[in-house]
Amino acid sequence: MQRPRRRYLDGRYGQVHGRIARPTDAPDARAILFIHMSPMTGHIFERLVGEMGQDRLAAAFDTPGYGQSDAPPCLPSIEDYADALAEAMEALAPGTPYDVMGYHTGSLTATALAARFPERIGRLVLVGAPIFTPEERATFRAYYGPKAPREDGEHLARRWRGFVHHYRRPGMSLEEVAEHFEEATTGGANAWWGHAAAFDYDLEAALRTLAHPALILKTGDDLAAQTEPARHLSPHITMLDAPGWGHGFATREAGDVAQLLRGWLDGVQDRAIAAPPSALGPCWPPAEAGSFAPEMPQSCE
Repeated sequence: MQRPRRRYLDGRYGQVHGRIARPTDAPDARAILFIHMSPMTGHIFERLVGEMGQDRLAAAFDTPGYGQSDAPPCLPSIEDYADALAEAMEALAPGTPYDVMGYHTGSLTATALAARFPERIGRLVLVGAPIFTPEERATFRAYYGPKAPREDGEHLARRWRGFVHHYRRPGMSLEEVAEHFEEATTGGANAWWGHAAAFDYDLEAALRTLAHPALILKTGDDLAAQTEPARHLSPHITMLDAPGWGHGFATREAGDVAQLLRGWLDGVQDRAIAAPPSALGPCWPPAEAGSFAPEMPQSCE
C-alpha cells in the first residue's frame, strides 16, 4: 500500500486539501477521485487512496467547507462542489481522465461531474444513490438542517448518538466510531450546507440521462431503502447489493474494496461483478430502525 501524502491546491474558494497517492512507476490505469459524504472529510478514504495508489493516481480531497479545505462564501450547489473538485483534479493532473467514487453526497457530486465534464470522466462508483420522495426530501431536509449550539452541549451529544447508531455495527468499536466523529465536526456552523445542496439536487433526473458506466453499491446503511429505486433508472447502471458494508467500510475493508474497484473500473469483471464476503454480512442498522437515529441514548451492548 502506498502512503498517501497531503497536498494543498489553489481553488475558486481558496485552498483545497487532498490526500494523494501514486505509483513510483508510470501508472497502469486511469486516475481515481474519491468524494466523501457530508459532513465528513477525505480521511474516510485514506486507506483506500493508499490501496488504489499502487497502480494509479488516487486522490481524495476535502470538499470545500469541510476538513482543511476553505469554504465557499455562501450556500453552494452540488454543481458548485463538482466544479471545485474538477478544478482541483485539473491542477493535480492536467488533462488526465479519471474515474470517480462518491459516497452519499459525494455520489451526487460524482454524477454531476460526469454530466458537466463527460470527456474527462471514465466510470463511476456510487456508494448509495438516494432517490427521495417529496415527503422524504422534506423530512431529511429538516432533520439535517442548521442546528444552533447549546450551552449544555446537547447539540454535540445528539450528533454523537447518531454516529453510534449508524456506525457501531458488529465488530466496530467505540474508539473507531469516535475517530469518524471527529471528522464530522470540521464543517463548523455551516456543516449542513452539503446536505442542503444534496436535497436540492435532482439525482433521479441525472441518473436517467447518465452516459457513463456506473456501479451503485447498495450498502447496509441509512440510505439503503432510498437507493433501491435507482437500480433500473439507466441501462448504464449496475447495482451491487453489499448489505455487510456500512459506514466505515472504506477504512475497515479497504483491501476488499480496492479489489472490487479494480475489477469494475478496469473493465475486468464489468456486469459479472460479485460482492466479496465482507460485503455480504447482515445489514446494520436493522431495517426497522429507519434512516434517523433515536433521540434518546441507546445501549449498543
